[in-house]
Amino acid sequence: MSSIILAVPSTEQNYAADIIRQLPADEVVALNIDEQQTFMSLQRETLTSYTKGTAILLPDGNEHAASSKHIDLLRQQLNSYGWYTLAIMPPTLPVELNEKSLDSYQQALLQRLNAAQKQAQLHSGVTIIIAQGTSAALLNQLFSTNQLAEPAAFIMLGAFLPEATLNRNIAKALATHQVPTLDISSQQDNAMVTSQLKLRRQLANKHLKALYRQRLVNGSGYNADVQQWVFQEIYGWLGSVGL
Repeated sequence: MSSIILAVPSTEQNYAADIIRQLPADEVVALNIDEQQTFMSLQRETLTSYTKGTAILLPDGNEHAASSKHIDLLRQQLNSYGWYTLAIMPPTLPVELNEKSLDSYQQALLQRLNAAQKQAQLHSGVTIIIAQGTSAALLNQLFSTNQLAEPAAFIMLGAFLPEATLNRNIAKALATHQVPTLDISSQQDNAMVTSQLKLRRQLANKHLKALYRQRLVNGSGYNADVQQWVFQEIYGWLGSVGL
């Protein structure tokens, strides 16, 4: 008697199916990694008569492109301030997180960011990147090793890596690239985030990183008031660096 093996959809596929059901079709766009591989992203056009550029938004690996933790509000509100927004679906985060699995995951993120930056080139203006959690930490490393084209600005939301030594290396990578960086954390973030904030400031100062600002906010990233506060921090900082 033969058995039937059913393929189990990945977390990413389940998220994509939910988003397709809930959002307008013109917001959903597939970006190509190569001739065989695509991934979902969410685009929204600017709502102003001018275009500052493209804001690429990358959620944490356990979230999705319309994540209610900061990402969805930012991808919608930035349109009213001159930004075309492109929120990209991260790959499914590995079950076991270690140096080897994170390296493979980082390369998958790199492929998606390269595709997103090509999409951004279809629009006028500069490109900024807003990334969250582990995704933010891994992009930070890609900038420091010159594997990813530098944006005009980089905003990290609760950046961390889930292993002590790797987590400390975020500060070293941050200090060795010169992308203008806003580092936002919450007092409710896990200890891997908050334990490294002092070291990040110290190394940024030591290496004379020209444009680095750190902000610690109160409350949960799922709270509407906190999200609005974070948006104002981002908007104000972008203005201070001329964007």
